[in-house]
Amino acid sequence: MPVKQRPRPCRRLSAGWAVVLSFDVLATLITGLVLCAAGALLPGITEDYGPATEPTSPMAMALFLSALLLVSSLAGTAVLLSRAGTERSRTLALRLSAVRLALIVLPAAAFVVYGIITIELA
Repeated sequence: MPVKQRPRPCRRLSAGWAVVLSFDVLATLITGLVLCAAGALLPGITEDYGPATEPTSPMAMALFLSALLLVSSLAGTAVLLSRAGTERSRTLALRLSAVRLALIVLPAAAFVVYGIITIELA
């Protein structure tokens, strides 16, 4: 009876990647909640209510969709990391996490810097 060879387990995550992943989870979930809240409040601010007082604004729907995409990509990263049989799939998941974190943090930082500059110059 042939013995099945198990794939070699991946090495453990370094402390730096663990920190990046934890910040990524927090930033993604908080950003998703903020986007959902903005999408829920946007029709009231713009007075764009449909027949049954549901948000019909395309901007609100875009915010809900972007929140869904963020959380879905977070779930995809978790699946890739939990089932990482090779170093290649694990590296892909870690890079996806780092890119998503950069796409969340850099625009937020740019928004803050822009606000500081416009307030100081005004």
